[in-house]
Amino acid sequence: MKKFYKFLKSFLFISIWLILSSFLTKYWNYFHWEYIFLNLRIIFDKEFWFIVEKFLFGFDVGYWLEESLKFLSYEIPKESFKYFPIYYVLKSIWIKNKFIL
Repeated sequence: MKKFYKFLKSFLFISIWLILSSFLTKYWNYFHWEYIFLNLRIIFDKEFWFIVEKFLFGFDVGYWLEESLKFLSYEIPKESFKYFPIYYVLKSIWIKNKFIL
């Protein structure tokens, strides 16, 4: 019966947390676009990247660096915000036998 209660706590926490984090995602989209990505994207609008592209026979390094910046500054923090709390709460429920909420 104790495992059933642990499962129920886990299920409820995951459900509530994923619903809450889906609501917070739209705020993260706005914050990231306004304050992080647009400020850093200016680097890739320079003439330097066109010169590097000509030097590398048409391989657009600026595009790939811009996409990696978008991934590193948007996707990784968003997903880690979503799944790290789930990991730590489930770890506390199932391993330590105490609930941190």
